[in-house]
Amino acid sequence: MRMKLVALAVVTLVAGCGEGGDEPASYRPLPPLEVTHLDGQPADLGQFHGQVVVLNLWATWCIPCRDEMPELQQLHAKYAADPFSVVGISIDEGDVALVEGFLEEFDITYPNFLGDGAGLTETLDLYPGVPHTLLVDAEGLIRAYWGGRFHPFEPETAALVERVLSEAQ
Repeated sequence: MRMKLVALAVVTLVAGCGEGGDEPASYRPLPPLEVTHLDGQPADLGQFHGQVVVLNLWATWCIPCRDEMPELQQLHAKYAADPFSVVGISIDEGDVALVEGFLEEFDITYPNFLGDGAGLTETLDLYPGVPHTLLVDAEGLIRAYWGGRFHPFEPETAALVERVLSEAQ
């Protein structure tokens, strides 16, 4: 257990949790992620390259995920005219209608995909479970990571998003 916590701390530092360093070379590239559209067709997250992305791993059964979804939608709307996307990946297994119903219930309009929770957290070197949120810059580098409930409008978080977005423009 202690080694996992140490590994998570190292990954968090390398990923640029919080403000991190200023040199892009110190950030870790977002690895290729295997996800599908809600209709089951393979998806390529490369379509978001060149944009700043807030990537959120979530599930319908996750209470913190439910709490953060409306704020993620607000973030999506706030930066709609910018090279910026909020992208969700549900780790729900089975009934896609459940995921679609959840997105409709919360009036979520930003892109959402389906992914294997264990596979995604392993690929991203994260602890199992959700929520996880990553800030990915326009070059595809992970600039920040939040494990647990994401608060996009906290002053430090909002300033970081603004800074990374200004670098992309």
